[in-house]
Order: sequence, then C-alpha cells, then structure tokens
Amino acid sequence: MTFSALLKKDISKLPFGSKVCQRAELSGIIGAIAVIAVNEADEMTLGVKTENPAVATRCYQLIKGLYHIKPKLKIEKTKKFKEHRAYLVAVEDPVQVKRILQELEISTYNAMGKAFFTNQVPENIKKQGPRIKAYIRGAFLGCGSVSNPEKTYHLELVGKKTQVQSKASQNDPSPEGIEPSTYLQSIKALLDEFAIKSNLIHRKSHWVLYLKEGESVVNFLNVIGAHRGLLEMENIRIVKEMRNDINRQVNCETANLNKTIVASYDQIAAILFLKDTLGLNNLPKNLYDIAEVRLNYPDASIKELGERLDPPVGKSGVYHRLKKLNQLAEELRMK
Repeated sequence: MTFSALLKKDISKLPFGSKVCQRAELSGIIGAIAVIAVNEADEMTLGVKTENPAVATRCYQLIKGLYHIKPKLKIEKTKKFKEHRAYLVAVEDPVQVKRILQELEISTYNAMGKAFFTNQVPENIKKQGPRIKAYIRGAFLGCGSVSNPEKTYHLELVGKKTQVQSKASQNDPSPEGIEPSTYLQSIKALLDEFAIKSNLIHRKSHWVLYLKEGESVVNFLNVIGAHRGLLEMENIRIVKEMRNDINRQVNCETANLNKTIVASYDQIAAILFLKDTLGLNNLPKNLYDIAEVRLNYPDASIKELGERLDPPVGKSGVYHRLKKLNQLAEELRMK
C-alpha cells in the first residue's frame, strides 16, 4: 500500500466531529469527485467513485449518519490493472439527492425550479476554521495524493476533467483555451489563509493544485488532521536532513583533504628540487626547519606542521615559509 493510501486510511478513521464539520467534509468529497446525473425530468442521482475502500466507507458513513439513508455501495473492476477495483457510493433517490446537494450548498434552484451547481467552496464553509479544515480534508480524501516522502515532497489535488482540450505546453500554467479551475482556485484561497504555498498547473486534461515544499506538505497534513502521517513525514525529514548534513560534512572534509594532498605534493616537489640543486643546509634556518618537517610529515596539515616546529609557529607563518620555498624553487628553475 502506498504512503498516500495509508494516509487516507488513517484519516478515514478520525472521529467525525460535529454535524457541521461532517457536512463540510462530505461537501469536500462530493465537490471533488462526485458525478451528478440529471435526467430529462430534472431528477438527479449522485455517485462518488474512488479506488480507496477507506474513503468509500467514510463517504458511506457520512451520508448514512447525516441523512439517515443507506446509499448503494458497488464494487467495480477497472481497466487499469487486472485486479484493480473502484468503489461507488450512490444515492439514487432524487428527493434525497436534492436534499443533500442543497444542504451542502453544492446546488441552488431558481424560481423556475432549475438547478444550478456551484463549482467552488461553499461560502458558509469559508466562515469558520473547523469547517474549512473539514472541507479540505474531504477534498483531499476525494482527489488528493501524496508522494512517498522518502523520495520527494509532493502533494496534489487533481480537478475533474476539463472540457476544452489544448495542445499547449503542460508547463504553461494557463494554456490557451482552458480556463483555470474555479474549484481548485477556491481551495487554493483557503490554503493561502493557512500560509500554505500552492500552485495550479494544467496537466493533460486536468487542472492540478500542487504543493512541492516539505514544510507546505507538513502544514497541509496538520490542517486536515493527518497527525500520524505528519509525524512520520517529519521523522523522515529529520533523517534526510541529518543524512544531507553528514554528506555535506564528509564532502567538505574530503575536499579539504584533497586540497591538502595536492598542496603537500607541490611543496614536497619544490623542497626536493631545492635539496638536489641548492642543498637544504644552505637554506635559512626557518626555511630549513619547515622543509625538514614537511618531508618527514607529508600528510600533515598546515596547522600540524606549525605545531611540530620548535618553537611552534602559527598557520600564517607556516604558509608564508612554504610559499617562500616554492618561490625559491621557481626562481632556480627559471635560471
């Protein structure tokens, strides 16, 4: 089971909370993925299809608890994989469907009795924090997914299929001929209130609201009450950060060691050249001492070389003397 599926399974076990919050969560699920069919007599049926059995059970329980009816629960095989299943929660009684959609503010009716469907977060849900959180949780259960945090930090909500197709680049945030999803824009506005950074992009035939930063994903999980998943992700983040810190430290130490080895090789080459041409005994005492120490300790750092001199010399002093030896060797080579 994927991290996303496990997360939804945990969320689906959360306490239902107040009736108001239950309606907000159900409204989020229905708004995200429900299919509402209207016949010639303007009678409606409602269907919520999901590939996650825990989400289907949660939706069934919400409808049953709030409206005291038993929706139909159907299991269908999909064409994706051989044993892949989809779960359909359906309400086929037009009277009950009308009641549900009106109470959840998903549909309104004009004076002629004509139904109009809203394509955004209902206004009354935007007024209270608990309702907003419950609605976002419902939307995530319906159309959300999270990547395995061991690999990357990525959470997204996928909107319903757009009607207009375009050959524009997928990287274009607003392809020509396709209007941005009003529904996902209204959810993005809710996330903005929680200071959660999100972006909209059109991918193939769907608008997608996505979060890329680890902190944004963690804050989102906190908002929807996915505390177990949040803690697991935070643990993974800590381990990854520690691992990255160790790697950076090792890389830094390796780079410094490489620099020390290269510098030592050049210094020893210069000293050996001076020994063969000029003779180390002919060098001033301070240069003779550092030359002897460098030849005896080829792997030592500048600091360690200074500590082995008598009396000890600081790093700048050692560096200056070694530089003097290099310059002297270079001058002799030029002659």
